[in-house]
Amino acid sequence: MLDYLQRLYRNGAELWFRWDRQWVVVNAKGRALTQRVEPRMALMEVELPPAAFDEDWQPAPHSCLVIRAPGMDTLKVPLAAEHTTLDDVSVWEWSGSAYDEGAEAAEWLSAYFGKPSRLVRFKEESEIRPTNPKYAQGYKITFTDCFPFLIASQGSLDAQNDLLKEHVPINRFRPNILVDGCHPYAEDLWKTIKINKLTFDGVKLCDRYKLHKQQAKVSGCEKSSFDAYLTYLQLLECK
Repeated sequence: MLDYLQRLYRNGAELWFRWDRQWVVVNAKGRALTQRVEPRMALMEVELPPAAFDEDWQPAPHSCLVIRAPGMDTLKVPLAAEHTTLDDVSVWEWSGSAYDEGAEAAEWLSAYFGKPSRLVRFKEESEIRPTNPKYAQGYKITFTDCFPFLIASQGSLDAQNDLLKEHVPINRFRPNILVDGCHPYAEDLWKTIKINKLTFDGVKLCDRYKLHKQQAKVSGCEKSSFDAYLTYLQLLECK
C-alpha cells in the first residue's frame, strides 16, 4: 500500500488514486446506479493494465478497462478512444456532463442489469463536483460517494470477524486505504493521518449498513451471520 500511495494522481491541488471512481453506470435518465439498488454490481470485476498506475503512463490505442460479470462475455472499454458527451448525468446531489463509453458498453450493461444502462466517465476538463462543505470545504471529487479516500483497519475487520460464523472480506467495506498495527476501531477517532509524506484529514465516519445487506444477498452470506453482524454494528453505534 505504501508503494501504491506514491502513485496518487495530482490534478492541480487535488489528490486521489488515479482511475479511482472515474466511471459510473447510469440508468436511462442518467441517474447513477449503485450497489444499494443494484446488488449484482457486487459480482462485477474490473481490471486495468498494470502499467496504468505508473507515473506519467498514458493509454495506448489497445489499452482497455476490462469488466467481467457472471454469465457475461468480457467487456473491454478502450481507455484512449474518442468520446461523445452525455448530458444530465447525476450522482446524488450533483449533475453535469460525462463522457459516454459507447454502445457496446451500454448493451453489455443493459443485458446484465435487465434494463437500459450506460457507462460514463467523469469529464475532468469541464466538470467540477465539490465535496460537502459541511465536512471538507474547497475540495473536488469525481464519482465517489462523498470523499476521495476511505480508510479502514485490519484490526477492525479481524475484531468483527471474531464474532461472525462466516467471515466477511475487507472489500465488503470498499476502503481504498487499509492500515494495520492499530487497535480495532482506532481509526474512528483519527483526525489526522500521516503516511510517508502524505497527510490526510479524517472528516466523517462512513455508514455501510444497507450496502452490507445487499452484498450479503448476492454473495450467499448466511442469514444468521448477517443478523449477528447487524447486532454487532448496533452495539458499536450505542457506545
